[in-house]
Amino acid sequence: MPRLPIILTLALLTACTADGPAAPEADLDVLAAGLEVVPGPTWPEPLPAGALGWSASRLAAAHRRFETLESASLMVIHNGTPVAVWGTVGERYTVQSVRKPLLGALLGQEVDAGRLRLDATLAELGIDDSPPALTDRERSATVEDLLRSRSGIFHSALYEHGSWKRGRPERGSHAPGSFWYYNNWDFNALGTIFERSSGASIGEAFVERIARPVGMEDFRARDVAYLTRDSLTERMMGNDSVHAAYMFRMSTRDLARFGLLVLRRGDWGGRQVVPAEWVEASLSGPEIGWLEGEESTRYGYLWWIYPEESWLGRRAGAEVWLAQGARGHWLAIVPSLDLVFVHQVATGGIGLLAQMRRRLLGAPEVEDAELATLLEEIVAAHPARAVQGSAGSGTH
Repeated sequence: MPRLPIILTLALLTACTADGPAAPEADLDVLAAGLEVVPGPTWPEPLPAGALGWSASRLAAAHRRFETLESASLMVIHNGTPVAVWGTVGERYTVQSVRKPLLGALLGQEVDAGRLRLDATLAELGIDDSPPALTDRERSATVEDLLRSRSGIFHSALYEHGSWKRGRPERGSHAPGSFWYYNNWDFNALGTIFERSSGASIGEAFVERIARPVGMEDFRARDVAYLTRDSLTERMMGNDSVHAAYMFRMSTRDLARFGLLVLRRGDWGGRQVVPAEWVEASLSGPEIGWLEGEESTRYGYLWWIYPEESWLGRRAGAEVWLAQGARGHWLAIVPSLDLVFVHQVATGGIGLLAQMRRRLLGAPEVEDAELATLLEEIVAAHPARAVQGSAGSGTH
């Protein structure tokens, strides 16, 4: 079956109304032919219930579950076309740790352009911290060590909460490259490295290099904000580092475009936005043993990789690539099913009042186990699974 990029442009697919252009409709003939679809200026309307083999009843069951959760929004994309669009998908939310793979795409462009080397050490790049300064051994960590969260640098980091601080190993306890620890120091320092390499702010670069090429509808450069050592929240938490925490706000429908870009190995309608080799490298990595008995879990360049035998892979029945943020922000990709799953909660801002409100009054949260169940129900409605599940029943 040929898989040629088809651009669904607004001029071809949008019906005009008195209130302006309506959302375009999916071209079912194109989808049925197995051709790759790239959304135009706006996403098309979701596929009709039951279209192309999706189980309408199972999708409805997933929707009912979604409505019981503290969710804000969800999108499911199959072959470049929405299957489910629930909640406030055009609202920008702070995406928490999903910020890291977003930066990773920019770093891949820097490496591809020859401005940054994976084997460059922090000493070569002039990266340090204070107080206290990094040791010579810590400064021997490479860019690749930071991308894989294996720097061995256990310095105080910004936007680091209590459990991370309590679980942080002692300074100097592990050599660079030898030990995996989910480390905000690594992730924040990569932001510094990118801005020095590119000469641009993260927000400006993301707009020019990724958001515009893939047609993001909502993202603006000012949607990347920074927490610094002088921020009141960081001072109150006792966090201290020269490397700012870069925080992204992004809508669900824009995150879905980024997910589709990654699923397509950085290609967007024939334009290579992110190097394919970088995407492949980002989605492979050594086992990390993140959970007891789950040694199969892997960590690539700022991406979680859950093979089919992992806890999440078993729920999806396939390998899952995951960009994961606290409280219920998930960008999950199931490559074997050509599926992108985006879920967000109504996370507030990063300022002192917003963070104090979350701590004192609570905030919406959807736990990982609940999201895994939701993803499992979505996957069960997928044509490849719905047909298997209904074999002999004659119904979907």
